Amino acid sequence: MNKSKSAEDYMKNILVLLKRNGAVRSVDIADEMGVTRPSVCNAMKKMRDENLIYFNGKGLIFFTDEGKVIAEKAYRKHALLTKALMGIGVKESIAVKEACSIEHVISDETYEWMK
Repeated sequence: MNKSKSAEDYMKNILVLLKRNGAVRSVDIADEMGVTRPSVCNAMKKMRDENLIYFNGKGLIFFTDEGKVIAEKAYRKHALLTKALMGIGVKESIAVKEACSIEHVISDETYEWMK
């Protein structure tokens, strides 16, 4: 399933927050990504409508099985690209930023070859 750049970024950040904190709220995502709460709310609604996330009774965000697969793939791709860029001497801060851009344009085939 192909997701938009924005959706993949949100999903990747939700995954990072889940790993770090064990639970995620919309406000956590806004703080992590430096975006507004209404932007997060709109994105979460779209992802919930696509059955990628769900909210529990306390407003915490979790992945559906499909959402988790997509988020983990985006995260792995980002990690691989960051590592590859740093491996050729790119500073970490730049590598992280540029990996975020590159991960959305390389094909799955190219990613598999890079692994």
